[in-house]
Amino acid sequence: MSAEVQSTLGQYGAQSALAPEGVGATAINGLTIGMTLAFGVIFVLLVLFVWAVLAGRLAAKTWWIWAGGIVLPLVSVGILIGFSTVTLQQITREDPKALVIEVTGKQFWWDVVYDPEGWALRDANEIIIPKDRPVTFRLNSDNVIHSFWVPKLTGKMDMIPGRVNTLPAMATETGRFRGQCAEFCGLSHPKMAFEVLVVEPEEFDAWMQRASGEARDAARSELTRGRDVFVEAGCPACHEIRGVAKGGDLGPDLSRVGGRASLGAGMWPMNQGTLAGWIADPQAMKPGAKMPAYNHLPGPDLRALSAYLASLK
Repeated sequence: MSAEVQSTLGQYGAQSALAPEGVGATAINGLTIGMTLAFGVIFVLLVLFVWAVLAGRLAAKTWWIWAGGIVLPLVSVGILIGFSTVTLQQITREDPKALVIEVTGKQFWWDVVYDPEGWALRDANEIIIPKDRPVTFRLNSDNVIHSFWVPKLTGKMDMIPGRVNTLPAMATETGRFRGQCAEFCGLSHPKMAFEVLVVEPEEFDAWMQRASGEARDAARSELTRGRDVFVEAGCPACHEIRGVAKGGDLGPDLSRVGGRASLGAGMWPMNQGTLAGWIADPQAMKPGAKMPAYNHLPGPDLRALSAYLASLK
């Protein structure tokens, strides 16, 4: 990846809808500014009207009450509803040629599948998309209601069990943008974040080619031991590593877990130490997480397993 993008790894930009870097967020920001200015003008007019009546400069006649209290609010709100409807249609209009990324809300992480009808490349907690290309997020949940929100890129959308919602997006700048679950979903709801990494289109195409292959092979004896511990400890029952263990989908795909900037859905920097802590006691790092503790592993095995997972990029 480019030096510009690498320099932002593990660093969140401002999580603000007022600093848009996507088509949807720009439209929402424009509507927000317009509505704020419009209501500001209306407020000033009403204050001047009340002042004029109280100061005796204006007779308090019935038609003023109708005009200022009924007609003006109805007309202004009607106009603003019209603009908001147009904006809503703009940010929810799907491009039939858009890249589809399926995101499933879990407790408490994000399951990501790129192009589910094609590549079907599975990942977790980090979403990589190309700049200036339309993307459609296909959103669902298999447990409780979650809400998918990347303030700098587009609006938010609920993830409802038994229902698939779609949210179009198109980033206009490269970089790393923080996303967040915006609907209370359980004990670790505040610890359910994610990152969207926006790269140049050719970078994205190259990444898709690389990421769809098998995970990096163990290059030294410690990593080989870590790979063996992964299999022997029963981790493949929940996790998949392409080329090593197949079929586990209860937990995140770990084929490139060491290449992600963060661990635990955006909560801790990705390194061998945090991986070892997570393996030993997930509940200490994220209360309510479904993964059991592996604190029974001997120290050498825990170090070898965490080193192996950190090497998967």
